[in-house]
Amino acid sequence: MGEAEAMTAAYTLFRTIEHRVQMVDDRQAHHLPTGAALDGLARLHGVTDGATLLELLRPYVDSTARTYDSLDPDDEGALSQDGEHLEEQLRTAGFADPPAAARRIEQWRAGTYPALRSPAAREALEAVLPGLIEALARAPDPQGAIVRLDVMLAKLSSAINFFRLLEARPVLARLLGAILSHTPTLAEALGRRPELFDGLIDASALDPVGSVAAIADEMRGEGGDYQARLDHVRRVVGEKRFALGTQIVAGVSDPLEVSAGYARVAEAAIVVLAEATVAEFMLKHGTVPGSELVILALGRMGGGALTHASDLDLIYLFTGEYMAESDGEKPLGAVLYYNRLAQRVSGALSAPTASGPLYDIDTRLRPSGTQGPLVVSLDGFARYQREDAWTWEHMALTRARPVFGSAEARAATQAVIDAVLCGDRPTRDVVADAIGMRAEMAAHKPPAGPLDAKLSPGGLVDLEFAVHVVQLTRHAGLGPHLGVAIRELVSAGLAPPAIAAAQEFLTRLLVTLRLVAPDAQPPAQATRNLIARALDVADWEAVVASFATTRQEVSDFWAAVAGAGKQG
Repeated sequence: MGEAEAMTAAYTLFRTIEHRVQMVDDRQAHHLPTGAALDGLARLHGVTDGATLLELLRPYVDSTARTYDSLDPDDEGALSQDGEHLEEQLRTAGFADPPAAARRIEQWRAGTYPALRSPAAREALEAVLPGLIEALARAPDPQGAIVRLDVMLAKLSSAINFFRLLEARPVLARLLGAILSHTPTLAEALGRRPELFDGLIDASALDPVGSVAAIADEMRGEGGDYQARLDHVRRVVGEKRFALGTQIVAGVSDPLEVSAGYARVAEAAIVVLAEATVAEFMLKHGTVPGSELVILALGRMGGGALTHASDLDLIYLFTGEYMAESDGEKPLGAVLYYNRLAQRVSGALSAPTASGPLYDIDTRLRPSGTQGPLVVSLDGFARYQREDAWTWEHMALTRARPVFGSAEARAATQAVIDAVLCGDRPTRDVVADAIGMRAEMAAHKPPAGPLDAKLSPGGLVDLEFAVHVVQLTRHAGLGPHLGVAIRELVSAGLAPPAIAAAQEFLTRLLVTLRLVAPDAQPPAQATRNLIARALDVADWEAVVASFATTRQEVSDFWAAVAGAGKQG
């Protein structure tokens, strides 16, 4: 058996035994028990007793130890305890300000932070320091990375397991260096919640996230009261958003798939927290007979393609008779009932808890905007869309998608949307209205920087305007997912073929830059290479050239749509 096969076999056996250990007391444990408990574990694994189990493990332990020892035969790479020599080592490694970096290391060694006060913690620190500093030195911004690492260490309650993890898994140390250097968004998240890094121990963290149903089941998995559910969902969302962002840094996932993953995580959170909030609300106010809450997602959430920084555009509706009353201990009229309930759902999705914040919720797309009630009946929503809604509201409706409610309620809501988009609405000059709206937006929301894939001329906003105008005027390509809608328009001859690739390029760029360059300014050279890799182009020059070409293609499409409307 070769070394790779031996390591694979050992890992499989070790993880299997670890899982069996954790099954015994239903808790996280990583050590073999002793005595009768060891015999019980052995029988759980299918062998007669503890001695037999230890003999089974022995050759795998010895083989792994030999492999590990061969990786670091001596201490030549240790960091010096002498200040001047340490600075020289850091200078050689590539740190721009060796004295500042050395001072931070000396603070760690002195046990300045609570997590570093025990001798065991400082011993673990010394063991990992050479590899960790080497990983940070390879990062695009070593100085910034060590500062962000310092923030992390200051907030850790215990650092021993963290250091031992990095020592055992050097690849994670390199990944940590990349995160701390490339992605201020993820680095800040680590600074607030260092335990997020634990989620990367399992290699599956770099796999695409599961279905909405699977994620929702994971979010429901922990029992407890309503507050405990809010905290648990926030932990799961934080871990999955962090892992999704890391997939882009590690270069293992297409940003388009990451974007879809962000949206599935958000939809699962909506479902689970709305369920929990409805159940909690019912305890006091009961239910409204023949009625239920429906949540409609719009914008990027409706289209199933979020970035790390996206808020959630939502509209709250309720089915049934608006004059009805709830049947609980403290009954409420249907309108008041659902407005209070929706406020609580929004709070559940947005209010920070001990486990951190979740999402910003935007409900301004509801009928009559901020001047209208937070919730309206489905009948009132249908009437408003058919009789009073403006062009911009119908454009927003092209990305609408029910994400909470029974199958029957979702179908009824979708039927209203489909009817409106297919023409059951006021007659308006859609093209003229869209041109005016885009000009006003350009005047009040200019691009954040030269790499703004959303607001730049020829960016995603121009593309979305063009697509929505064609959808509304030609009643074609109707569907909330922008990429799917564009492909249908291309197939129908209503959009140029290049627009499909343009939408994918701009979306990849937007999702990646929200992580590594949220200010839309050109980043450091190493981060430019990361962006090129994420966009699957050769180099930074190709990124810039493709961005220019794509923007021109989108501008031409928008000009053609606007011009055709004027001529019509």
